[in-house]
Amino acid sequence: MTRKEQLQAQLAAEAETTRKFIKAFPFDKKDYKAHEKSMRLEDIFLHVIDLPLWAEMAVTTDELDFESAPYDPKKFDSVEQAMTYFDESVAKGMAALNHVQDSVLDQTWKLRSGATVYSESTKEEVVRMAHNQTIHHRAQLGVNYRLLGIPVPQSYGPTADFPDFES
Repeated sequence: MTRKEQLQAQLAAEAETTRKFIKAFPFDKKDYKAHEKSMRLEDIFLHVIDLPLWAEMAVTTDELDFESAPYDPKKFDSVEQAMTYFDESVAKGMAALNHVQDSVLDQTWKLRSGATVYSESTKEEVVRMAHNQTIHHRAQLGVNYRLLGIPVPQSYGPTADFPDFES
């Protein structure tokens, strides 16, 4: 399996799991915060839905500068709207990875805010970091779902709410 095929396989696998969390999202509780220092539930959700686009961004740009491109996520009113956007995001990420050459994956990509550089990595590392960010923030959704009494979907095995593993 090539490097880009590995990245695509991971994106596809994480997308399947993420769809379960999208289906469970409580739009009536989108302003919930587990703690004063926590992100709002909707903000976590929107970030998770956007993360597949990082594959496209990583291989087609050389940096993200928050100073010149502040984060302005789309808003959704229903699971259907969110799922449509997420599926489009995954498709864009997959298409970008499908066309990338290994030499591009080795190029440097920066995350910055003006003169402050937060990270400098290869483009392949950025795509992998986006996959990891998806897992991290999806786990945050799961904790919030638990606190709100919403059944936590399965990620990599059974949960207390779904004890019989579904692959």
